[in-house]
Amino acid sequence: ECNADMAFPLFCDSCGADYPERRGMSAFGVLGLPITFDIDPATLEQRELLLVQRLHPDRWQGRGDRLHKRALMAQSAANVALGRISDPFVRAETLLDLQEVEVPSATLPTPFLLEQLEVQEEIEAPLEPARRRELKKAVRASLAGLQAQLAEAWTRVEGGDSTALITVRDAVDRSRYWRNAERALRGQAPS
Repeated sequence: ECNADMAFPLFCDSCGADYPERRGMSAFGVLGLPITFDIDPATLEQRELLLVQRLHPDRWQGRGDRLHKRALMAQSAANVALGRISDPFVRAETLLDLQEVEVPSATLPTPFLLEQLEVQEEIEAPLEPARRRELKKAVRASLAGLQAQLAEAWTRVEGGDSTALITVRDAVDRSRYWRNAERALRGQAPS
């Protein structure tokens, strides 16, 4: 309504007018980012800083309850979107959800599942500090390999190879196990 540039397509951070098309927007749309796996972490950091600068509810404190409430809702939506895009594995899941075809999870191979069971059992047992470091290093290496696999597969998908979606789904499914191992090594509950 005021013709100002909006930081995010949620509501105008100059006059407070609603942006009617925001319902049903993807996380990428909310943040004004291209729908792609290959997003530079610096770009995400810039979007997050812009979010804090322009949509923080404290900025709207003295401009009425309606605008303050909109700012809270906009910041919440932008934070959810950042959560869906910041982590490469969650970003890949978000992209899978946006595909026109459903890519169901496949059954992971028994040797992989047995390996994960052994890793979890070892983590739950008392560990020597050196072994804990070794496990952390192995988990990080596995996650890095899966992230590289995701990047390569998404490049193929964006090039028109829809069969690469199966590789993406497999990498995302495997990452859940490795990320749970990573959390357990930090003393956090698996998700």
